[in-house]
Amino acid sequence: MLRSKQLRTRSRTLRDARSLPNTWSAWLPRLGPIAVAVLALTLGDSALAQPGMRGMGMGGMPGGGAGGGPGGGKDKKDGPAEAAPKDKKALQPIDPVPAQPKGLRRLQLFELHGYMRTRGDYFHRMDMGLGDGTLSSDPNEALDLDNKFNPPPATQAETTSDGGFTTNDADCIAGMNASASKAATRCNRRNGHASANMRLRLEPTLHVTDMVRVHSQIDVLDNVVLGSTPDSYLGENPFAPIDIYTRTQMPPSDGRNSFSDSITVKRAYGEIQFGWGLNLKFGRMPHHWGMGIVANDGNGYYRGERSDINRMLDMDYGDSVDSVRLGIDFGKDRRRTHRLEASWDWASSGATTAQLLGPQWASGNTVGQDFSVEKFDNVYQWRLSIVRRDDPDMLRRKLSLGTPVVNYGAIAWLRYQGLDRVTGSPGLGDGLGTNPTWASENSDDGLGRNGNALGNGDNDSTNDTGAQNYTNLLIHRKALIVTPDVWLRVNWRTLRVELEVAGVVGRYNERNLSDSPAEDNLVLENIGDADLERVRIAQMGYALEFKYGLFKDRFHLGFDQGFATGDDSQGVNGNGQNPLRTGGNSNLTAFRFNPAYMQDLLLFREVMGTASNAAYFRPWAAFYFLQNNMSGRLDLQYAMAHQSQATFGNKYSWGLEIDGAVRYHDTREPIFVQLQYGVLFPFGAFDRPLDLYPPNGENVVGNGGDAKAVQTVQAMVGIRF
Repeated sequence: MLRSKQLRTRSRTLRDARSLPNTWSAWLPRLGPIAVAVLALTLGDSALAQPGMRGMGMGGMPGGGAGGGPGGGKDKKDGPAEAAPKDKKALQPIDPVPAQPKGLRRLQLFELHGYMRTRGDYFHRMDMGLGDGTLSSDPNEALDLDNKFNPPPATQAETTSDGGFTTNDADCIAGMNASASKAATRCNRRNGHASANMRLRLEPTLHVTDMVRVHSQIDVLDNVVLGSTPDSYLGENPFAPIDIYTRTQMPPSDGRNSFSDSITVKRAYGEIQFGWGLNLKFGRMPHHWGMGIVANDGNGYYRGERSDINRMLDMDYGDSVDSVRLGIDFGKDRRRTHRLEASWDWASSGATTAQLLGPQWASGNTVGQDFSVEKFDNVYQWRLSIVRRDDPDMLRRKLSLGTPVVNYGAIAWLRYQGLDRVTGSPGLGDGLGTNPTWASENSDDGLGRNGNALGNGDNDSTNDTGAQNYTNLLIHRKALIVTPDVWLRVNWRTLRVELEVAGVVGRYNERNLSDSPAEDNLVLENIGDADLERVRIAQMGYALEFKYGLFKDRFHLGFDQGFATGDDSQGVNGNGQNPLRTGGNSNLTAFRFNPAYMQDLLLFREVMGTASNAAYFRPWAAFYFLQNNMSGRLDLQYAMAHQSQATFGNKYSWGLEIDGAVRYHDTREPIFVQLQYGVLFPFGAFDRPLDLYPPNGENVVGNGGDAKAVQTVQAMVGIRF
C-alpha cells in the first residue's frame, strides 16, 4: 500500500510538471544530451538549480553532475511549482534575422588566374640544308621548293647589279682569323636561328553574384621576341643612332615597331548559371572540344600527369569563338551529370563598314557603330553537343576509390555561307591600302592571294571605292560543311586511354583567280554560277593516347597514335595548314589537326605546321623523381604520309623525330622550368626531285636535294597563378 501511494504521488508530480511548459523540467530533457550540455555551460548553476534538474547529470541520467552522484548530498522532495511569469513579452519568440537574398550573395568579387613564361629557342638548319631555291645564274628566278624556312642571311651570298652573286660582307670565314678548315667548321654553327620570347597571360573573372560571372583573357607582350623593340628601331632615341647604343625597350605598337600591340584582349564573355541547371554564355569565348584535334582553346589539356603544367603553358595557338551558348545539366547527382549544349556562333561576319570605307565609318564618327555591310556573306555556325566529363577534382576523387571512370561525348558543327569573295582576292583591310583589286602583277601573300588589302576609304585607279570593289568580288559560295566528332576517355587507377575521331563533309563553290584570273587582270568581271567549280569535302582524322603508370605512378609508359587523311596534291606553297590544294583539285580530302594539339617539337609543330596527310606513331616514357618535383621524358615519333603524291619527294616517309625533356614542376609552388631537345631526321618525303635542277646542271638544290637533319634546343621558365 505504501508503494501504491508513492506511485500516485510520483504520477501527480509528473502531471503537474507537464502542465508548466515554461519550466526547465518540461522541455530541457527533450533536447538531448548535447543540447543539455551546451545550456549547462552557457547558463551555469542557475540552469541546474531549476526544479526537476536536481539529480540529473550532464547526460540527463541520474547520478551525475551537481548534487546527484556520490558526494553530491541527499535528494530533496519536490516542492510546489513556480507560477508562470506575468510578463507576456517574455513568452514571445525572438524575431529571426532575415537572410541575405540568395540572388545577391557573392562568393568572391574578383578572381585572377594566368601565367608568366619566358622561352628561349634555338633551331638549327630549319631549311633542311635545301636553301630557298634561288638560282645563282639568275637571282630573280627561283626553284619551286615550297620551303617556308630560309637560311640565316649572314650565311648567304649577296647579289650584284649584273644579276650575279658575290661573297657576303658578313661572311663568317672572311671575318675569322683561322685556317679555312677550322673556319668552315665554326661557320657551320651559324646555320641556326636563336631567340627568346615571353608572355604574360591574365584570365580575370568578375563574380557579380554567385550565379553571374564575367570572364576574360588578356595577353601582355604576347610572344614578343626579347630585344625586338629597342629605342633605336625607329630612331625614337636620338642618342641611339645604331643598335649598339640602345638604352631601353619600347612598348610594341601595331604599325610602328610591331605587328601587334603590347596588350591584346583575346576573350571576354558573360556566364549566367540558373538554379535549375541552365547555363547561358555569350560573347567571345574559348573554343574547345574533347582532346582538341578540331577545336582547341590553347589552354592545354589536363591529362592527369604532374608535368601537365609545363605542357599547358608551352602553347602558341588557341581558338576563340563569338557565340551565344545555352547548356543544361541533368543527371542524378554531380557524379553522373551530363551536359547538353546548343550554340549559335558567328564564325565570320564578312566585311564591315570601317574595313571597306575607312575609319570614319567606325563607331563615333559617320555612324554610331560599325556593322557588317552584307548579311548573306556571314559564315553561320551551329553547334549541338552532349558530354559526360568529370572535372579534374572529381576525377581524382573517383580514381581514389579504385573504380573505372568513363567519360564520353559527341558533338556536331554545321556551317553555312551564301555569298563570299572569290578565292584568291585581296584581304579586307588594314586601313592602309588604296583598295586595289586582284592583279597578277601583285606578289602572292603566301596563301595564294595576289593583292593588297582593302581599306581607308580611298578610291582606286578606276575610281572605285572599297565597297564597290567588294561588290565586284562577290560570288555565290553556297557552302555547307558538317563536322561530327566523338570523344571517349577511360581512366582506371594509373591507366588512361583516350580517343577522339572527327570527320568533315560538305561542299561549296569556288573560282580561284590564280588559276583563272579576270580578263584584264585588274577588275574582276561578273562571274555567274556556270563559271564556278563545285568543290566537295570528305575528310577524317583521329587521335589515340594511351598511358599507364608503374612503381606507384612514378614511371609512365605511353603510346600516342594519330591519323589525318591526305589529298592527291600539296597545299598551296607547301603549307600544311592551308586547306586549299594546288592543281585545282575539286575533291578536298586532306584532314588538318588543330595546330594547338601538336605535342612534338619539330615535325608537326614547326616544319609542317600541323598533322595533315600523315599517320604518326609516338611511344614515350617518363620518370618522376625528387619527390615528384622533377621528371624526365623521352619521345620517339615516326610519321608517314597517307598520299605520297602530295609530298615533296613523292615518298611515303616523313621522318623520325627524337625528343627529350627534363622538367621541374614544384608540387607545392606554382613554378615550372623545362629544358627540351629535339632532332628530326627527314626521310624521302622531304627530298626535292632531280627534275627541279636547271638543265645546265648549275646551282643544284643544296645537298643535292637530300633533306638534312633539323635540331632544336628549347628552355622555358614560368609562374602559374
